Order: sequence, then C-alpha cells, then structure tokens
Amino acid sequence: MKPRYGFFGGCFNPVTNAHVNLARLVVEQYNLDKLIFVPMGDHYQKSNLANEQHRYEMLKLATKNQAKLEVSDIELNLPHHLTMLQAFKKIQANYKEVTPYFIIGADNLIKLTGLSDFETLAKNYEYIIIKRDIPLKRLFTEEPILQKYHTHFHILEKNPYKPISASEARALLKSRQEREIDTMISAEVFDYIRKNGLYE
Repeated sequence: MKPRYGFFGGCFNPVTNAHVNLARLVVEQYNLDKLIFVPMGDHYQKSNLANEQHRYEMLKLATKNQAKLEVSDIELNLPHHLTMLQAFKKIQANYKEVTPYFIIGADNLIKLTGLSDFETLAKNYEYIIIKRDIPLKRLFTEEPILQKYHTHFHILEKNPYKPISASEARALLKSRQEREIDTMISAEVFDYIRKNGLYE
C-alpha cells in the first residue's frame, strides 16, 4: 500500500499558526503519512507577496518540530506561474510512490469549477476540502462534474481552530502591534520576519 501524502498549496504570506494547526488536523483526520506545504512562487499575481525564498524559509521554521509536516520548493525558482493542473502533474511526477491528496479551501473549490480543465482535475486527483463558510451541499448539487466525481472530494467538516488571516497578520506586523501577533505566528517566524525586514 502506497504512503498517503497531503499537499497543501498556498502563498503562506506569512505562514500562521492556523496553517500549521490545520495541517496537523488533516494528517490526523485522514491518516496521512506526511503533509507537504507547497508555497507558490514569485510569479503568482498577488500584492504584498514576500519573496518566495523568505516564505519557504518561514515554512521550514514553522514545521521544524513537526514529524509529519514538510515543505517543498517544487513551485519555486520557475520562469512562470504554474496552473493548478501543471502543479499537480509536477507534484505527481516527483512523488510517484505515494497516493496524493490535494488540500484546498472551499473558496478555491468554487474557483476550480470555473477552470477549463476542471473535469480533468476532478477526474484524476483526490482532494481534501476545508469547509469554511461555504454552502458545499448546494455546490455539489448544482455542479454536474462534482456530482460525477464526488467520491474524489473529501470534506473536512469540523475545524476547531480559529482561522487567522495572513493579511491581518501582515497589518499587525506593519503597525508593530507585537503583543497581538504572538498568537498568530510562531516566535521563530516572527524573529525571521523582523530580522529580514519583511512586511514593513
């Protein structure tokens, strides 16, 4: 039986305690052997995006004491941004000996349904969906492709951890409200941010 790996993509700008807690919860709930954080590269179009190497290093710090959590640089140092399908194929090619599960938020599932290659994505990959405040039952009822491949989508119904907005964390870092940031990011990540002058 192949090892079961989760792949958690995103900007992680910066990585927060909520990202790490959620990753640990997914590992436990779905009996994964590992969960790999996959930060997006610099070509992703988003404002206030810290350099990819900084985001990678912050993830390494945030996961260094977590036995089943790792970080991949598979989407970094590339000449262009990868589409979701390109990224999944690259991950699959680099992790041939595992059964992959791609972890996405329910808001990104809605975006997924609008892609031209959505049926290919739905047919060929397994997903763990973070529910959030999205009416997923209605989405699965109204979207024919989701109905067809519904067994590929595993819904994480309960998440006891309070969501933390990375944009809120950046705003607090910029305003130097350091007392409030303590519960949002780890001390190691905070020290790295200050040492490298990020989000100022």
